[in-house]
Amino acid sequence: MARHKPATEGGYQRGEETRARLIEAAVAVFGERGYDGASTRDIANAAGVNSPALQYYFDGKEGVYLACVEHLITLLWRKMGDTVQEAEQALAEVDTGDQALIEVSLGILSAVVSTIQDSPQTTAWRAFLDRHQAGLCPESATSAFEERFKTRIGNVIRQLIARLAGFPVEDERTVIHSMALFTQGLAFKVQKPKLLEALKWTAIDQKEMELVREVILAQARFTLEGLVRQREGHC
Repeated sequence: MARHKPATEGGYQRGEETRARLIEAAVAVFGERGYDGASTRDIANAAGVNSPALQYYFDGKEGVYLACVEHLITLLWRKMGDTVQEAEQALAEVDTGDQALIEVSLGILSAVVSTIQDSPQTTAWRAFLDRHQAGLCPESATSAFEERFKTRIGNVIRQLIARLAGFPVEDERTVIHSMALFTQGLAFKVQKPKLLEALKWTAIDQKEMELVREVILAQARFTLEGLVRQREGHC
């Protein structure tokens, strides 16, 4: 496991700054070259520190990669945590109405769509995450991301779909509806070049992201309301 301690010559604050700089550099290098193609020397050079500093803070390449994943998880929960928690609270109440369940579902999807907005930080993280999701990373990092982020959100989404559609949580239809509904926001990240070309946009800034979000949420609302109608028709 990567260590987390200050540089002895600079104190805690300086140590934290060096560690953060190494993580930022590692994200860019891993995103550009992949895990196998990146070296600790590449990362140290990009961060403007010497190679022993990376070994000191992270115990090597896998350690700094894990630190990148942990930081990404923190950023994602900062963006999505409130909406997921709100959904969990709604699910905990057996008498929560369909409309309330739809609204918290759309809240999660809205947070997902917001991640497509361009910024220097998100561009670097997207390249890193694309390689990570393709499995081009250590198994320990895949497990960490699954356990600390994907599992919780996946469970919440499936429970929401199950309640609205009237299917068991483990039903194959629940799984498929969940994936179909909540991956449409991420699809715009994958298809970003085609989206920019089709709309003659140069980037997805706040204005463009809001338009994409408006359309996706409208479509998602129709889908969720349709699941409720279908459930009620079978009652």
